[in-house]
Amino acid sequence: MIWLVGCKGMLGRHLADKLEIAGISFTASDIEVDITDKKAVSSFCAGKNFSWILICSAYTAVDLAEDEREKAFAVNALGVKNIAEISRNSGAKIINFSTDYVFSGDNKNGFSENDKTGPSSVYGASKLEGEKMLTSLYDKYFIFRISWLYGPHGKNFVHTMQNLFGQKDELNVVDDQFGSPTYTGELADFIIDLIRSDSDKYGIYHFSGEGMTNWYEFAVEIYRLSIKYGITSGDVRINPVDSSRYPAKAKRPAFSYMIKNKLFNTFGYRPKDWKAALDEYIGGMKTGS
Repeated sequence: MIWLVGCKGMLGRHLADKLEIAGISFTASDIEVDITDKKAVSSFCAGKNFSWILICSAYTAVDLAEDEREKAFAVNALGVKNIAEISRNSGAKIINFSTDYVFSGDNKNGFSENDKTGPSSVYGASKLEGEKMLTSLYDKYFIFRISWLYGPHGKNFVHTMQNLFGQKDELNVVDDQFGSPTYTGELADFIIDLIRSDSDKYGIYHFSGEGMTNWYEFAVEIYRLSIKYGITSGDVRINPVDSSRYPAKAKRPAFSYMIKNKLFNTFGYRPKDWKAALDEYIGGMKTGS
């Protein structure tokens, strides 16, 4: 049995879809099981023999986290700690999802799993603390650091841009923050394969689309593909601008591209080029695939 934690989030909902299609039995929960409350976690797990626990719950309001530090750490760190402590009794394998924001963003060549972390935001710090909680308390864990997540469920950059294409004839998008998008569908498929193989290749891994880009280039490609597949019509001008034009409470990493050689060397899997994954997603919008 699998416990899918945070089943109503962007990744959780897509994982639920994929688990159902794969015919894999699972139990799903969201806010009705408060993972920040150890007694609630213990009560929920009582009598259930979980073999895998997928932690998709996360506090992801990056700017709001600067004012709600306690809430961010409660979900992203304490919640993970509670699940890890309960899992030591059952032996369940844990998959947790972290972020590129654990890095400082000062390495233009990209970050590997062993590079020094140094988050510059409360959100990044809370996710890093969650990593530390899990790795210090338990040994049967997989941590996947992901970035710029998008997919069919929930609010994300792809949907935001497509909505704006229908409202504006000109958009400004920052071009000085570099990383790589992650498609929930590709990530979910990989997780399903990991579960099916009952992998024990535990550790921290990076998972995102291959190839480095910035938000401006991402937006341009979303527009191109949306026109190509008839999702968007009309002429929209997209301008590259410096992030200083849009000051935010939380500092974003300027360079947070994650190197994924460990993923390939361990599992023989190399994520798709980010443009190919985006093409697959936008191309399937009209058919619902």
